[in-house]
Amino acid sequence: MTDRRTILQLLALSSLAAVPAIGATLTPSTDPAAAWRNPGADQKDPRLYCLAHAILAPNPHNRQPWLVDLEGDDTINFYFDTTRRLPATDPYDRQLTIGCGAFLEILSIAAAEIGYEAQIRLFPLGEPQPTLDDRPVARIRLVDGGRRDPLFTQITQRRSNKEAYDLKKPISGETLKALVAAEPSEKLMFAGALSGDPRCERLRQISIQAYRREIETPVALKESIDLIRIGKAEIAKYRDGIDLDFPGIGAMQAMGILTREKMLTPGTKAYQQGLDQYEPLAKSASGYVWIISDTKDRYAELAAGRAYARLNLRATALGIAMHPMSQALQEYAEMSAIKAETEKAVSLSPHARLQMLARIGYASKVPPSPRRGLSEHLRT
Repeated sequence: MTDRRTILQLLALSSLAAVPAIGATLTPSTDPAAAWRNPGADQKDPRLYCLAHAILAPNPHNRQPWLVDLEGDDTINFYFDTTRRLPATDPYDRQLTIGCGAFLEILSIAAAEIGYEAQIRLFPLGEPQPTLDDRPVARIRLVDGGRRDPLFTQITQRRSNKEAYDLKKPISGETLKALVAAEPSEKLMFAGALSGDPRCERLRQISIQAYRREIETPVALKESIDLIRIGKAEIAKYRDGIDLDFPGIGAMQAMGILTREKMLTPGTKAYQQGLDQYEPLAKSASGYVWIISDTKDRYAELAAGRAYARLNLRATALGIAMHPMSQALQEYAEMSAIKAETEKAVSLSPHARLQMLARIGYASKVPPSPRRGLSEHLRT
C-alpha cells in the first residue's frame, strides 16, 4: 500500500499546518535514517558489512522481515521473521518472499564490493508452503572472489518514490529499453510500457481500481493503517512501516483531527482523502514496468526479488523514480477480479506469474524510508 503522507494534504492547508511538529531527540539507535549513512563503515566482519547494506533493500510495507545469525567465520543463516507478516494483503507471503530476494541481492552486491562472492543455498531445509516458516530462507557463505558491481554505488541512493511524477518530462523509449535490459535469465521476463501505449493507460486505471478496492476492504485497510507511523516520535520509535510526517501533525493528533480511527472510518475527511489520493499518483506515471516468472514457486519469488532490486538500482542510476504497484497483485478474495485483469493486461500465460508491477517517471528526490538498524536483525 502506498505511503500515507498525502492522505492529509487537504487538512494540511489549515492553519494548524504552521504549528511545529512534535519531534523526538534522535540517537544512533532511534534515528530512522542512520542505517543509510555509510553502512557497515565500522564493521570489521565482512558479513556485517554486507548485512548493513542488505537491510536497505526494498520490501513490502517496510516490514523489514529479515533475521540472521552468524555461523563460524564465513557463514550467514538467513531467516524470515514470522512476526512481521501481512496476513490480510499478502496471505501466502509471496510479496514478503520477494522482499527477502531483494535482501539477498543487495547483500551479494555488497559482498562483491569488498572482494567476496556470496554463495547462496536457498531453503536448505526445504521450501516452505503455503506460507513461510521458521526454516532458513538461505544459507550464505562468503568466499574470496566476486566482481565489483557498478550498481553498488546506488544502494544508498535507491528509493521507492511514492510522490506524483512529472508528466512534462516523459521517459524515452531508449531509456525504458536500458532499464528493462536485464541480465540473461531463463526464469524471468522484464517488460514495460510508456505513455501512449494502450497497456500503460490500462495499468493506470487498474492501479486506481486496486488501490480503492484495498481501501474499501476493511481488513486490508486496517493492516496498513496499523503500520502507519504518525509523526517524528512514532517514526523514531518503530523505524519501520509507513511513515507519515509533515508540519503540524502533532497538533492535529493532539486535537483529534488526525487519528487512526478516522482514517478507517468511511465518511470522514481523512478516509475520503485516502480514497481519492491514489488517482493523481497513478495518472502521473510516465510508464509501467513488470517482472514475470515462468514458475510459481518460492524460488521464483526470491529470483523476482533479486531482479527487482537490480531494476530499482538501475532506475536510480538512470535518474528514474520507481514505485511498486502491489495492490493489483495481491492474493485475497476481494482483489481477485482486479488481479486477473492485471494479468490479462500484461498478456500473462497460464503457467507464469506476474511477480512485480511498478510505475516509473521523473520526480524530485525523496528521503529514505526508515530502517531499524542492523542490530535489530541479528538473532542471539
